[in-house]
Amino acid sequence: MVKYLIFAFLFCLVACTSKNEETIGFDELAPTSKRYTDQQAADSAKALLQNERPESSLFLAIVDTLMDDSRWIKWDTVLFPDRFGPKNQEKWFTIGTKDSLVLLHYTFKDSLRTKNAFFNWIDCFGAKCKSYAVGGNIRIPKRNALLLVGAKQLILIEGNKLIDEALIRSTIEKDPKKENWLYIVSIPKTGKTTWKRIDKGEEKPIIRNDENS
Repeated sequence: MVKYLIFAFLFCLVACTSKNEETIGFDELAPTSKRYTDQQAADSAKALLQNERPESSLFLAIVDTLMDDSRWIKWDTVLFPDRFGPKNQEKWFTIGTKDSLVLLHYTFKDSLRTKNAFFNWIDCFGAKCKSYAVGGNIRIPKRNALLLVGAKQLILIEGNKLIDEALIRSTIEKDPKKENWLYIVSIPKTGKTTWKRIDKGEEKPIIRNDENS
């Protein structure tokens, strides 16, 4: 079980990290690699047993609803959106009895910086730095994800199970009429990625690949 969790953790880490960062590649960290020693496995297992649950976080209510008996692990790794000068950031990996989640939250000074981070991120997304346009069919291998882009924030929630979009949105904003998102991107394991925006609670689908405003 521990080996499986380690594998899932490393896989998710690389999936959200740009290949241009000075980090060890996934192939080098996989169990078949020469660099994946017994000591590294032991250190990773020890880290996974720790619980760094924060006292305050956007994700507390979400995780408590989606997962039972979860353990929180804080990331110190530099990820792609870190390049664009966020004011604040949260990067977590949580493990429950039935699922594991990747949780990323970035806040920026203004919408221009938020959009710049978002468009650059989807232009070099994942370990293989794949380029996607708005409305494109984004993929995270063997995982589901929900990406929310607000005027001043980026949020990514990734897991093995389907991500409950309605629950997450209602947890972040209790009043539907006050809900505003520039982009909501639902990324399934299989099937088509869906794009939409929310303007004062009204959903508007996005289907044009050249729509970036």
